[in-house]
Amino acid sequence: MNTSEGIFMLSLLLIMSAAAPVQFEDLALLDKNIQIQANAEPVDKRLKLAKCPDAPVIIPAIDGGAVVRCPALGWRLHVPARAPNAMDAGADIVIRKGDVIECITKGPGFAVSAQMIALDDARIGQSLRVKSLTSATPMTAMAKARGLAII
Repeated sequence: MNTSEGIFMLSLLLIMSAAAPVQFEDLALLDKNIQIQANAEPVDKRLKLAKCPDAPVIIPAIDGGAVVRCPALGWRLHVPARAPNAMDAGADIVIRKGDVIECITKGPGFAVSAQMIALDDARIGQSLRVKSLTSATPMTAMAKARGLAII
């Protein structure tokens, strides 16, 4: 192959790759999945995140909100917690440190629950640390009702 053929092939390759449609993450679906697991603000709809080949990983943050990651592509997004309203400030603590509470993890078509120990006090909608009765590793959960949290 001579130089002009190589340049032609490279040009053709660049044109073909530029014509391929770019797929972006469905932010409405991402928002819905984040709200199941964390009390977070909606994702900024101006973002153009490359479509993750696997389901994005959603981790509730200790300070509220969530961290969303796509390990395959390497992008990471921090979604801030919802601002508390005046009614939340006076709300009662529904989970006390040391309580044995029911923790639920939900996903499309399934729900799993386990009893865990609360490591913090929490009001409804507030994040707290919990640990399994059989493990010392803490996890983050969100208080949903008296004695109930979502992981």
